[in-house]
Amino acid sequence: MVDVTLPPIEESKVDFTVAFNGVDEQNTREIVIREITLGESLLTPGLQTSVLVNSFLHASPDENGNVGKPKNYDDFKNKKMEIKLERKLLDYFGMETTLDVSQRIYRVDQRKLLNNSNEQFRIHACDDSLLNDARSLVSKPWNCTSPSAIVTEVLRGCAGVRNLDVEPSTPMRDYIAENIHPFQVVAQQANAALAAGNDPSFVHYMTYKDFGTHHFRSIYSLTKEAPPINKPFVFAETGASSGYGHPLSIMTYNFPCDFDLLSDILNGIDVDGSFISSGIFGNLLGGFFSLMGNQAAECGLGGGNMNIAKTNYNTEKAQDQCPSEIEKYLLKRQARMSLLEQDKIALSLTVPWNPMLHAGKMIDVELPRKGVEDSAGRENKLLYGSGRYLIVNLTHTIKNGGFSTTTMECVAQTAGQGIV
Repeated sequence: MVDVTLPPIEESKVDFTVAFNGVDEQNTREIVIREITLGESLLTPGLQTSVLVNSFLHASPDENGNVGKPKNYDDFKNKKMEIKLERKLLDYFGMETTLDVSQRIYRVDQRKLLNNSNEQFRIHACDDSLLNDARSLVSKPWNCTSPSAIVTEVLRGCAGVRNLDVEPSTPMRDYIAENIHPFQVVAQQANAALAAGNDPSFVHYMTYKDFGTHHFRSIYSLTKEAPPINKPFVFAETGASSGYGHPLSIMTYNFPCDFDLLSDILNGIDVDGSFISSGIFGNLLGGFFSLMGNQAAECGLGGGNMNIAKTNYNTEKAQDQCPSEIEKYLLKRQARMSLLEQDKIALSLTVPWNPMLHAGKMIDVELPRKGVEDSAGRENKLLYGSGRYLIVNLTHTIKNGGFSTTTMECVAQTAGQGIV
């Protein structure tokens, strides 16, 4: 742990405000925020934002003694929900202290009676880009255009995305969007985009950074970035002096999957890390077929995976097209994306709430051994499982009273190389 004097305990809690802009005051009177939940994931282009509230059921008089109409929760529909979170303690550690959220309310559900006077329900909100995606369809051709350029144009022009983080990608390709939603266009580009010329691991996801940022990034590049917090998270046993008051404390952790060799092989990665998928690529104009990837002569076609696709290799000019280059991305795409599935999560941990943590970011984790002398080498002081991880899923949970946590599900840094 970092050797610092911890600030007063009242500064360790998370202060928050929630405002429902445009909702009539009568409908927000005597509402108590019980819990705020904020979620990010590399597997979805949206954010999961919800607020659990308790509401006084019956109309109460205002300051003038007038009793208004019963509450009408339809008034929340399509209004803006503004959330501001702050943990002052983080300033002592040189970290960001606040997170601001501004989203549109699209759903109220789970409304139930608590007692004769109160009811409880949950308010859900989303970024405007998710609604824009639902109300828009794209029907447009592109000629010899990179996936990143198509993604940028579609997200900005059709989904109305304000903050965009797009990694350059190849190949330049011909593409036609056939009356599909903008996020579907991006998903199709992610399937074909290559990082560093040969790594098909692009994902489209969103984080709360800067009031909401869409990312089109490869797992390859994400795992090469340094963590935003330049010190490791360290497990602190219950009752330790640091505890919840220290932002680098790991409160709980578990390892759902250390390795899965069978899954690696089924997805095209052998025990030695070698690539064992193969594919048959047919060029109908040229009248020939190619077998590429792993080829084991003693087993016929060979390969742990077999894919079949059309290509325009060597005939692209005759077809007035850009090279499809499907051979470069089809074989590895399945193996790369399978590493983010729920059953491949390597580490799940909970830490005190921190606004600097986002899906797609790296973190360092240290699990100290007990009873090891200081003279021992660093590698001998840490338990198996210590290391650098990529955040796949993240949930901020803010409780009434200020006790708040961030729970992360992570995969090992080796996911950038295609290994569980």
